[in-house]
Amino acid sequence: MKEFIRQVTDLLRQHFPDSDVEFARAGPQRLGGLLAWSGFTGVEQIARQRQVWQVLRAGLPPEGQLRISAVLTLTPEEMAAARAG
Repeated sequence: MKEFIRQVTDLLRQHFPDSDVEFARAGPQRLGGLLAWSGFTGVEQIARQRQVWQVLRAGLPPEGQLRISAVLTLTPEEMAAARAG
């Protein structure tokens, strides 16, 4: 699982430079995570999800894609507010 987390993290960081990427287990074989990136500022949530999943579909085989349950997409400001409670 650690290798898969590293693979997904590296893939997203390549396409979303200077992003904050975090993943954790969301079940025995699945991941859930978040991606905070300044490029999401002013972009609607659905467009953010489309960007992320376009990268994941292009960079992972179908069985790898199925191992990702969700990726929360935030701006750095949204991330700071979420962490602040």
